[in-house]
Amino acid sequence: MLSIKMTQHPEKLRYNWEFQNGYQNGKKYWNRFFVIYVSTNRFNSVRLGITVSKRAGGSVQRNRIKRLVRESFRFIKCKLRKGYDIIVIGRKPAFQLKCQQAQAELRYLFRRARLFIK
Repeated sequence: MLSIKMTQHPEKLRYNWEFQNGYQNGKKYWNRFFVIYVSTNRFNSVRLGITVSKRAGGSVQRNRIKRLVRESFRFIKCKLRKGYDIIVIGRKPAFQLKCQQAQAELRYLFRRARLFIK
C-alpha cells in the first residue's frame, strides 16, 4: 500500500485567526470585482487567502470566482514582494470576468498596494 503524506500548503492562509489578523491589521484596497487586505507576515513567502460570500451567488459562481483568483495569483505571484499575507474577497460581478480580465484587475490592486518587485 502506497502512503502519501500530506504537507501544509505554505502559500495558503488556512486558519480563521490568520484571516482575522489580516482583516484587523491589514490595509484594504478594492475595486468593482475584488477587495484585498494586505498585511505583513513572518515568512519569506506570499500567502493567499480567498473568500467569497454567499451573496455572490450559488456554489458554482463562488467556486468559479475562487478558481479565477487562484489561477490569476499563480501567474502574478513570482512578481510580488515576499513577506505578505493577501486576502482576496470576490464580489458578485467577478463571476463574469475572463481569466485575463481577472488577472488585470488583481494586478491593478496589487500595484496600488505596492506589492510588485521594482
